[in-house]
Amino acid sequence: MGQDERALIGRPLRRREDPALLTGRGRYAGDLRPPGLAHLAVVRSPVPHGALRGIDGAAARALPGVLAVLTAADLPELDDPPLELRAGGPGHRSRPILARDRVRYVGEPVAVVLAEDPYLAADAADAVALDVEALPGAGDVLSAIAPGAPLLHDGVDGNVAGVTGRAFGDAALAFAEAEVVVAARLRLRRVAGAYLEPRTVTAEWDAGAQRLTVWSSTQSVYGVRDRVAALLGLDPDHVRVLAEDVGGAFGAKGMPYAEDVLVPLAARRLGRPVRWVGGRSDDTATTAHSHGGVLDLELAATGTGELRGLRVRLLHDIGAHAGPGAEQGDNVLSHVVCAYRLPALDAEVRQVYTNAVPSGFIRGGGREVGNFAIERMLDLLARRLGVDPVEVRRRNLVPPEAMPHDTGYPRGDGTVVYDGGDYPRLLETALRAIGHGEVRRRQTAGARLGLGVACCVESTGIGVPEQARVRLAPDGRATAFVGSTPQGQGHRTSLAQVVAERLGWPLERVEVVAGDTTAVPRSWNSAASRTAYEVGSAAALAGTAARRRLLDLAAEGLEADPADVEVGPDGAFVRGAPARTLALGELIGADGVEVTETFHSRRTHASGCHAALVEVDPETGEVTVLRYVIAHDSGRSINPLLVDGQLHGGYAHGLGYALLEEAAYDADGTFRSASFLDYAIPGAPEVAVAPELHEVHSEAHGNPEGFKGVGESGTIPVPAAIASAVDDALRLHGADAFAAELPLTPERVLALRNEPSG
Repeated sequence: MGQDERALIGRPLRRREDPALLTGRGRYAGDLRPPGLAHLAVVRSPVPHGALRGIDGAAARALPGVLAVLTAADLPELDDPPLELRAGGPGHRSRPILARDRVRYVGEPVAVVLAEDPYLAADAADAVALDVEALPGAGDVLSAIAPGAPLLHDGVDGNVAGVTGRAFGDAALAFAEAEVVVAARLRLRRVAGAYLEPRTVTAEWDAGAQRLTVWSSTQSVYGVRDRVAALLGLDPDHVRVLAEDVGGAFGAKGMPYAEDVLVPLAARRLGRPVRWVGGRSDDTATTAHSHGGVLDLELAATGTGELRGLRVRLLHDIGAHAGPGAEQGDNVLSHVVCAYRLPALDAEVRQVYTNAVPSGFIRGGGREVGNFAIERMLDLLARRLGVDPVEVRRRNLVPPEAMPHDTGYPRGDGTVVYDGGDYPRLLETALRAIGHGEVRRRQTAGARLGLGVACCVESTGIGVPEQARVRLAPDGRATAFVGSTPQGQGHRTSLAQVVAERLGWPLERVEVVAGDTTAVPRSWNSAASRTAYEVGSAAALAGTAARRRLLDLAAEGLEADPADVEVGPDGAFVRGAPARTLALGELIGADGVEVTETFHSRRTHASGCHAALVEVDPETGEVTVLRYVIAHDSGRSINPLLVDGQLHGGYAHGLGYALLEEAAYDADGTFRSASFLDYAIPGAPEVAVAPELHEVHSEAHGNPEGFKGVGESGTIPVPAAIASAVDDALRLHGADAFAAELPLTPERVLALRNEPSG
């Protein structure tokens, strides 16, 4: 059966956002030029670790057109509070807005300069003299915990900010009774957001109304609002934050930064609008990175490969301060369970300070780290047993009849429960599509191809109440107000489809307002693949409630049963008696109708299986992807075209993690990858082979609309699948390779190539 032609949910519509963006009519935070605009530049630490002895702004203040040079001592409004709303654990020291006595990473904000034009502001910032006594630093977690390492922060144990554990089952018994145990150390180098538009903030202060308006290149307008209000002593209702168009974010823009507070503060102090536009190098050096951790793993299994237990010890690089990324360890550990029956887990995360930029969440949010860990260990187990890695996965996948499946992993007051999925079917779909049997035959015949497979389960949503409201105007316009902040995901298209269908309205008469803190009282950032599930479900509830309200009003006005009434933008009539009609304006009055609904979310889980076919050049170490298959269960698709786009983009991002991206630091914390000359991201040659997409549907228990997130599922398994395929190819070149470190640059692949065959 074909799709109902009246249905909008499930229709592959082009994004309504695109015409303006493609014709240069988008409006970004750096595009605003209100009258009297002043420009802010940031003075930053030139060293990874140092004692800040003094700041001399005299030369900068003397330049014509310079309005102010401000340090932490000049800003009593801030009184040196941390940037975070909460400091976290006992060893956590959150990011200061401006450093006072100590600088702890290259690019840490120290002072700001305000001037009449951006070039003068930049020159004046260069003229500020810093007296910094360089101190020993640590560029990674291993050097930070080495004997004799310099003290970077007074954590609970030197440079260890905190230790958390997660466990279920009897791991000690699992290892005591195991017939096979494999162990490995894995390492993932740091990655950056690498989006098109660097962070930017513009702010305007209305002294009469005592209100701030802030335009920020953020994916968290409510997070910025709340922190600006708290630090400047304003009621949150007096701070409006907008993100009208955002040129990418990928998680790195999901938190407030110092500039988000400093620009509004400066606007209030000067009594005129202020703008800061980040440069590429500044942005890469100062916006949150992810990864950087080291995992020590042991996997216990039976002699036939059934999993019995897993031990994980994660050294988690949180950077110079405990930013939001300090809490990422739980995401990593919950995703080592993956799609498999794992009876026991014993896991520990040690949060380690380094002299790198404070860590955050970038596409995958740690899920890809946990996935890399378990999938690599399954490949190692298969090697020990002498079986195809595919077979080890078959023997351990959770079957569909076990859904919902309680993993046992502790979260909050309960455990992580998979609400649906057919993992064996995903695996078999990917294997058929990649031609698993034929590839193995070709390898036997001498073809030096590499085949890698990786499964994934992705938690989507963050499990918080989410509001949406729908307003109907007498002229038939419907406006949906939602809290999630878009940066290219297509909110204004997909959520309009949801509201239009649930309301029974023509799509062209429905608009969506997002990225504006006046839309709903409270929301969260666009992260955790949550928009389709949490915001989409809230929008569906609001659209349904608005229609129900219209039907009740029409039934009353027409003196008919609501079941016999039809409503639309032109009004209402009784089915079969069109003469009995009420115009919409008569029905809802001059003020229109507005409803607000709240969706009470529990996390839902998307799933997938990826298969990669690669060649490896044994002379250069170059990895060439020949084919890539994604079998995915992304729930009920609101807009299949947008789902495909997310999967294509996610794959490209994961390929960067696997082969290219490294935010590199020297041993002392000196940053070496501030620009795209040094930080490589996938381009046209790397994504010349498009992923082949295969959709698999399964029942979603306890999810009324069946929506699931897809923003990260295209990324999460890619590093593991590529690493597995590289191992497989190098084996045919005579190397006993096990890819344990990302990214797999040509240098690292050549090092693996030179490992002798076992």
